[in-house]
Amino acid sequence: MKTLVICRHAKSDWSQALPDFDRPLNERGIKDAAALGKRLSGGEFRPDLIISSPAIRAKTTAESVAAAIGYELHAIRLEQSLYDEGPGNEMGIIQAMPELVESIMLFGHNPTQETLVRMLLNSESSVVMPTGAMAAFEVFGEWRTIQAKKLTLKWFLIPRMVR
Repeated sequence: MKTLVICRHAKSDWSQALPDFDRPLNERGIKDAAALGKRLSGGEFRPDLIISSPAIRAKTTAESVAAAIGYELHAIRLEQSLYDEGPGNEMGIIQAMPELVESIMLFGHNPTQETLVRMLLNSESSVVMPTGAMAAFEVFGEWRTIQAKKLTLKWFLIPRMVR
């Protein structure tokens, strides 16, 4: 059984006049990312692969979680398309995973993360992924054939649950 975790970056800082790509996490985002990582470090979950948007806020969130769970920071794969393409692109990344990879974490942005989670749940209703949210799915079958009928929501975590 495989595990897929869809993650939205933690709260970003809008106080500086920076390009969107360069926005860092704000103080709450830094604390939330660390708390989420700490929560995951207490369990048995350690992904085989972490893939992140290279945007500063997503990359920093991924690095904070990775550090807490003992994942090598240099092994985080940065994928530009997680910043500027939609959920179809993320599905393509997932479907292209080698079968030896058993667990993946994808750190990205909204509205893509919400849309992808809704697609995976096969849900017409609104799915809310606040900053820092993580949705973990158990995947039955191969990555290349991933679809709503072949997975279940395992857990859903938001920062206020771990503060």
